[in-house]
Amino acid sequence: MRILITNLIISFIVASASSVIAAEKPPLKNTKVAKLAIQDELPVGKSATEFPAAPSWQQLPSGELGEKVLRGYSYFVNSQQLAPKYVGNGLNCVNCHMDAGKKENAAPLWAAYMSYPAYRKKNDKINAFQERLQGCFLYSMNGTPPIMGDDTLVDLSAYAYWLAQATLGNGVGAKFTAADIPVPTDAELLQGGKRDDFPFMPAYLAAGGSTTPVLPGRGYPKIDEPTLPGDITRGKVVYQQQCVACHGSNGQGQQVNQRYVFPPLWGPDSYNWGAGMQRVNTAAYFIKHNMPLGMPNSLSDQEAWDVASYLDSRDRPQDPRYQGDIKQTRRQFHGNTSYYGTEVDGKILGNASYPNHPNKGQ
Repeated sequence: MRILITNLIISFIVASASSVIAAEKPPLKNTKVAKLAIQDELPVGKSATEFPAAPSWQQLPSGELGEKVLRGYSYFVNSQQLAPKYVGNGLNCVNCHMDAGKKENAAPLWAAYMSYPAYRKKNDKINAFQERLQGCFLYSMNGTPPIMGDDTLVDLSAYAYWLAQATLGNGVGAKFTAADIPVPTDAELLQGGKRDDFPFMPAYLAAGGSTTPVLPGRGYPKIDEPTLPGDITRGKVVYQQQCVACHGSNGQGQQVNQRYVFPPLWGPDSYNWGAGMQRVNTAAYFIKHNMPLGMPNSLSDQEAWDVASYLDSRDRPQDPRYQGDIKQTRRQFHGNTSYYGTEVDGKILGNASYPNHPNKGQ
């Protein structure tokens, strides 16, 4: 417990600044599939102005569930050091899910947990929450996903489940007491909260929740496409003016004591060509709502789109789905959402990309 508390303190400091092995797959037989397809992006202009407030640490449940929540939080904000066998770059989960997964419009965990199980086009099947987490390890973390049911996934799911208490009543504020939180089994935690048979659901519905929750602040809300197409040259200017101070002139981030405190945006230690953030539109949505740090929505839509284009024109680790044919990989998985497989500065992006995590599943 002393180690856990020490890690928690360290994590607080840090937070401020598939081939998946299917060992066993818990059944989804009781899940109503028709209710699962809510993974669509939010429509333009529909982002909410008020959002659920995450629980305070005073609302941490006691016992084993509370310990899982604390470990999950620690993994989330300090992924590089606590889960090195699963992380193949210089990123932590918190880099894409800001404020320890609590911030609206930054893919908050409380919304993600209540959105799964869900169908994903990326792998063309219904994903449990743990499968979504595995995808983060494989692509965003350029790593090796924990196997299904791994304790790391259980702890991360417990942390997300606890944050999801904030959605009670579909309103603002987490009005609950820690003693009232239902304690799911590990298998139930790993599935996600969008299930009629989930232990959380009766209390959630009794408190005014919905089986089709609105979840304002979910994901990275879309922004209008700018008047002009995204432009790498203009984006480089935006980057030099707004991003260099934290991420460096070469995009490699900043390290303290050999540990990244500001994430690399391209290069060998960044997310790979299969990550959601390598799509220009997704990066533009994230940047618009969250960057520069502490100044959300300060860039114009055009600036967000341009700088996202510039980031996407820099090379990074290979797409794990690459089978030796850049054109085929682009055609099958990328479409027109990224510069992968196109010529930039005289070379085809992807032809000489950095390697994936050495332990990546094959």
